[in-house]
Amino acid sequence: MEMKDKRPRMRGPRDDAREVAETTPGVDAVEGDEQMLLAESSEEEQTPLGEVPDVPGESEPTVSVTELQAMKADLENARKRMVREQTRATQYATKELMRRLIPVLDHFHLSVAHGEAGEGVQLALKELMDVLRYEGLEEIDVPVGTPFDPTIHHALATQPDPAVSEDTVSKVHRPGFRFKEQVLRAPEVVVAQPVDEDGPENEEDLENAAN
Repeated sequence: MEMKDKRPRMRGPRDDAREVAETTPGVDAVEGDEQMLLAESSEEEQTPLGEVPDVPGESEPTVSVTELQAMKADLENARKRMVREQTRATQYATKELMRRLIPVLDHFHLSVAHGEAGEGVQLALKELMDVLRYEGLEEIDVPVGTPFDPTIHHALATQPDPAVSEDTVSKVHRPGFRFKEQVLRAPEVVVAQPVDEDGPENEEDLENAAN
């Protein structure tokens, strides 16, 4: 008695060719001598790879001139804003560096004022001040006799002086510095104030003034 082979048949290249022909428009499966061949049918055209057929009712997106100008303005504003932020960050870092250098300059000035600095130190201080001045740091010049300005000067003490008619700087205790028009430290000064000649001079005058 002949036994039938019940094992499932393995899928072969012919099966793949038939499946391609069935699922691809315009392609036929042709039986060859030893293999199944695929041939292009002349009855139906193929869609080239990469091309998308036109869909009725759909059109390419369009951008008006006004929208393009608005986009250009937004980009320009963003660029300017970025430049301003970078500039502000750089100036802030430089200003803080200048502020930290002021105590160092104080030590140099004290050494020069007390005669403890030689010519080399004085020359180094001069060159350092030239460099800092070029970067925007400058000393606030307050000559003795300058009218006192509370928005610029910081008064450490006051003393009466009959020789002045208004509050006047009589001594500069520590110089002030500004960086690009921003005051980093106000000049510390002693202020001479005029004497009030019309004020009461003794206890009797004080009592009369009180009454």
